[in-house]
Amino acid sequence: MEKITKGHLRIAIAVFITGMVFQLGLQRIMQPYAINGYLFQAWASESFMQTVSIEDLRNAPLESLANIHIQPPGYDALRAILVQFWPSLEIHDALKQVDLSIYFLWAIAYSLGGMIVFLWLEGMTNVKFALASALLFFLHPGWIYYATFLDTTLPSALLILWMFYLLWKIRMGDMQITPLVVILLLLFFVRSLFQIHFIPVIAATLFLLKMPWRKLALFLAIVSMVFGLYIIKQKTQFNLMSTSSFTGINLTSSVSITDYDHPYAIDFDEEATRGLPGVLSRTEKITGTINYNNYEYLYYNKRLTNKFVQFIKKFPVRKLAMNYLENLQIYFTPSSRYTTPHMIVDHLPWRNVYERIFSSPVFPVLLVLAGLIALIKIFKQKTFAAATAMLLPAFYVFILCVLFEKGENNRYKFFLEPVYYVFVFSQLFSLYTWIRAGKIIPASSSQILIEDRVHNK
Repeated sequence: MEKITKGHLRIAIAVFITGMVFQLGLQRIMQPYAINGYLFQAWASESFMQTVSIEDLRNAPLESLANIHIQPPGYDALRAILVQFWPSLEIHDALKQVDLSIYFLWAIAYSLGGMIVFLWLEGMTNVKFALASALLFFLHPGWIYYATFLDTTLPSALLILWMFYLLWKIRMGDMQITPLVVILLLLFFVRSLFQIHFIPVIAATLFLLKMPWRKLALFLAIVSMVFGLYIIKQKTQFNLMSTSSFTGINLTSSVSITDYDHPYAIDFDEEATRGLPGVLSRTEKITGTINYNNYEYLYYNKRLTNKFVQFIKKFPVRKLAMNYLENLQIYFTPSSRYTTPHMIVDHLPWRNVYERIFSSPVFPVLLVLAGLIALIKIFKQKTFAAATAMLLPAFYVFILCVLFEKGENNRYKFFLEPVYYVFVFSQLFSLYTWIRAGKIIPASSSQILIEDRVHNK
């Protein structure tokens, strides 16, 4: 595989700086419209179901992080570190400073995403096309939306994009495992999609990409050990086989089960949680939102999971398929049309045009077209194993985002949206070069673009 030249690296850094200036500039310009003077959408980080109270994270950070069951602890670990910088501030003021700091960190993630898009496309197309595509990516309404959305949607999308970029590099012959280990561990501790059951998927991917056995064994040993030790901790402590106790809520939501007690209707039994750490006994966080990490929600989650299993056994297959089709339809709605208004995105003059392209019916058609172009190249070069390897983790994320949620599927689509973006643009560039050469279908593998010439070296 060809190494990144100094010139291309300088362009990549320039892309990063452009992203930072653009994102922070948008925030600065739109700050007068911000809610409470700083929020660009309705919720502080404290108000999300997936977070624990900033007060517990400040007063007892290690104890709180050790007793999180509602979601992986990565995001709250970041919040716990940040809040220590303001130990004397009133807790609401400290929360504001934490959220402003997250905005800045997410701006870095936003800019890194554009940089990776450039580097990946530069390896498959050419510098000018990659640069134009990366700059256009910064205008993506969803990428702008989630850069100021105080949950883990944007960093999750960045890490998934990074993971696929590293897998592509492995496909091209760069067999380094350390960066992939780091990215996968970050995903495990940030996003509950990546659990123990993802290990066979990534193992199959690396096997198909012909990673040497020793490196593959070392990779699996490190990842399995970290994943396994944390899951053993969850099992021992909470009787959970995952990093999240949201499973029951997500499963019942995915099939529109409504005949169960809504979580807001739970009557907390303070006696049942007496003596437990604050993060497990607290009923409300400082913004008045419910603490879903309360210990009693473990029983609620188990109850809903059992209800889902019983429901699925009796639910007609045809109705179930129609239900999941609804989920798919929500999935292909614009990712920036998620729940709350956004003080920046709602004012973007290019929003409607961009969203028409990146939602149904146009976007699924683009994905199918890109897939057909990719198939032509796969059959010409006979790279079936490598193509399957890249498809496996994408299908894993896609299927979970459609089958295990209803209502937020368009936000879940955003996890893969940067990868979709690179895939569609790279394949359309292939089509353009074939047409320019006067051949819709290339006669030989030597005519299939830079990515394929690199692959054949």
